[in-house]
Amino acid sequence: MTALAFPRRRTVAADFVLRTAARGAILVGVAVVVGIVLLQVIDKGGSGGGGAVPTPSGGQTNGPTTSTTSDEGRPPGEVRVLVENGSGLSQAAATLANELRGTGYAIAGTGNAAIQTGTTVACRAGFEKEADALVQSLGAGVNAAEFPATPPTGAENADCIVIKGS
Repeated sequence: MTALAFPRRRTVAADFVLRTAARGAILVGVAVVVGIVLLQVIDKGGSGGGGAVPTPSGGQTNGPTTSTTSDEGRPPGEVRVLVENGSGLSQAAATLANELRGTGYAIAGTGNAAIQTGTTVACRAGFEKEADALVQSLGAGVNAAEFPATPPTGAENADCIVIKGS
């Protein structure tokens, strides 16, 4: 008989190598897809964060709700916030910016400021209601201030500046 009649059989080692290579390729593909999804979820590119939050069945919510009307100012997604670190702690501005992004604010950037005690919120003229909303969302120990006559670098595109103090 010739080799055409009886094709050579692959060895067990060859089958193992092929299966291992296929598994590796599949794992790399899955890792790439998961990485892309996570980057899209985590890094909103300063666009202000997620969309609508679904309500439980029946249309009822478990907590207090707010509506966005002209009496309450602009929604957080329309307020661009520059977050500065005045605490002296490493990454304090980035951490606060991520928290604000999670609540829907558009982050205009982060930076450093002179060390100060307490956190301040300063918004441009016409953003007084938004300043009040930012102060409330940041919690106790946060004070409103006037927008500086000479804004810091990076504030050109910001409606409000939040300086995280110690």
